[in-house]
Amino acid sequence: QVAAERRLALRTVEASMDELPMLAAGEFDIVVHPVSTCYVPEIAPVYREVARVTRGGGLYISQHKSPTSLQAEIQPSPRGYELTEPYYRAGPLPNVIGSPHREEGTLEYLHRWEEILGHLCRSGFVIEDVVEPLHAKAGEPPGAFAHRSRFVAPYIRLKARRVGGSVAAGGGARILLP
Repeated sequence: QVAAERRLALRTVEASMDELPMLAAGEFDIVVHPVSTCYVPEIAPVYREVARVTRGGGLYISQHKSPTSLQAEIQPSPRGYELTEPYYRAGPLPNVIGSPHREEGTLEYLHRWEEILGHLCRSGFVIEDVVEPLHAKAGEPPGAFAHRSRFVAPYIRLKARRVGGSVAAGGGARILLP
């Protein structure tokens, strides 16, 4: 309805973010991707598809759950918010009940920084900016979303630009070590 009022032509598709064959290569100047990569086991295929559909020089704005936030307990112990989930892990995180930081009844996956940032770069993007949206508030009770956010940033937002050339086929880190 809003699109019609503003005379915008929209096409909607339903698909998985890691498989977008109905979208043409280089079709978009900008891709805006809200928090959702935590719902796929592998982030690299998502980035490859985004790179494929984004024209050279185009922008990709994405937001992700912080790995540390997915590792940390919901309620603080006397020592603070403890990390109880392993960083190097396989498979989904355990189900949660009553968490303001995770969704009940969903499979969520922790993606390491190497995966979030490294796979983005290896997929043909250059990171231009990184922001941790502020959700922290002083004076909130322990266990509240805003209280925990004072200790653990829940999200990271990335601005990346698609560079020309083909999308990397995958592989490991490309940093040369002596």
